[in-house]
Amino acid sequence: MPTGTFRTGGSTQAADSPMVVAMPLSSTASQLTPAGDPLLAAKFSVPVIPGTLVRRKRLLDRLTEGTAQRLTLITGPAGAGKTMLAASWAARAAVPHPVVWLSLEDDDSAPGVFWTYILEAFRHHRVPLPATVGSPARADSVERSLLVRFASALARLAEPVVLVLDGLDRVPDREVASGLDFVLQHAGPQLRLVLISRVDPLLPLHRHRAEGSICEIRGADLAFTRHETATLLRRHGVLSSAETADTLTRRSEGWAAGLRLCALAMQRADDPAAFARSFAVSQSAVADYLLAEVVDAQPAATQDLLVRTSILDRVHPRLANLLTGREDAEGILAALTHANAFVEPIGETPWCRFNPLFAEVLQAYLRSHRPGLEPKLHRLAAHWFAENGLIVEATEHAASAGDWEHAASLVLDHVALDGPLTGPDAHRMERLFAGMPADIPKAFPWLRELLELRPELVDGHPHELVNGVPHLDGPEHPAPVETLSDRECDVLRQAALMMSTEEIAAELYVSVNTVKTHLRSIYRKLSVSRRRDAVRRAKEFDLL
Repeated sequence: MPTGTFRTGGSTQAADSPMVVAMPLSSTASQLTPAGDPLLAAKFSVPVIPGTLVRRKRLLDRLTEGTAQRLTLITGPAGAGKTMLAASWAARAAVPHPVVWLSLEDDDSAPGVFWTYILEAFRHHRVPLPATVGSPARADSVERSLLVRFASALARLAEPVVLVLDGLDRVPDREVASGLDFVLQHAGPQLRLVLISRVDPLLPLHRHRAEGSICEIRGADLAFTRHETATLLRRHGVLSSAETADTLTRRSEGWAAGLRLCALAMQRADDPAAFARSFAVSQSAVADYLLAEVVDAQPAATQDLLVRTSILDRVHPRLANLLTGREDAEGILAALTHANAFVEPIGETPWCRFNPLFAEVLQAYLRSHRPGLEPKLHRLAAHWFAENGLIVEATEHAASAGDWEHAASLVLDHVALDGPLTGPDAHRMERLFAGMPADIPKAFPWLRELLELRPELVDGHPHELVNGVPHLDGPEHPAPVETLSDRECDVLRQAALMMSTEEIAAELYVSVNTVKTHLRSIYRKLSVSRRRDAVRRAKEFDLL
């Protein structure tokens, strides 16, 4: 419905309020749900638009284009700006069709209650429906004939109507979803449905995509750009530079609620630019919001996984299982990703990542509520990454655990086996070891000096500077007492390629336990206890 007008039977009447005009509250107050509870008229009101709202034309135009089709889906995490986008669109004078708004709550999941609210929303917003449509008689179900009458009534409307359902994730009932799909299919072009949800609804979205009848606005679309962040700060009276806007946008990844909370805090800051660079997320309203809206809503096992894996830049299900000591990470991470709970997949891989602000909040919780656990988690992560051939990440986690000797040995082992690190990996190691404490074990003083004065260590690996490193040029080991079997050599060759035990098993078409048996035999024959030592020894004896 255009702002300031409402339509009935094709006529148009001016209205004083910028909101959608509705019938008097007494009309709704006299209605009851099938459970006998009065209908809450506030659910039919378009949310009030704050004066500081940034009206983002790129998204408003997409929503207008989307409502020319049957279905528009707006999904994203908590605080992404989904509701405000739809509300600001509904308040525009350029909205082409009448708008019926319904905000859903957890108590609306019963089919009879849901459809009672839908029907009353149309009446409340003065979209005429014949009395013959009726109302649900029971809270736990709705007759198919009622949906048929409703769809038929919609199909006979004089003009299309836009139905906005805000918070559909709170109504996860399959019967409700099935009924909604039926009405959408049979109401024809007169019904334009806008669904706002944190998760994908239980509708056949694949069919709408194939038909080209859906517009999707996702979390990535809702993220603020640097220009939009700068506009938001100005709306809050904060004078900022392009650098400040860029810093906030990058740190928040454009998350709307986080940016607004930061803007409110910056109003009280003496130096907004310094605040943007260094504010402690754990002590801000951002932390309160994320803990209340996201973390507290999760089961205990999920909360534990989130806190323990927050130390990681990227999370793999097997690594998460190691850090939690359980075997449920794959399902939990998939559920979090599906729920838009600030966890997102990394391409077509098993890996995922956390929103940076979300990770900061979880890390702060880890330090305050589980003191002493963080270094242990970093050590476990370091060994897992090393075992899987991801030396740079292994080294970073070893350093985070305070185990600089292990961190240095990882770099040395990699250089010995595979040659120098180059490119971005080299720069990451250079930055890492530049921060190495002065009181590291005396066996490695050359590493600190070299990385400060000669960063080409990882690029050139000068031989004169590593001749004295014990584990590279130490006492010779005796030759193997037993010859490696052909299959053991096959396993060792795959291990030299930094393949995991599971990957080796798949490559050789054997079980994981068989690979482990071969590795134990290799270790025994080569007098070593670690995979990388076995590879090094094998190269020394020309076994690879």
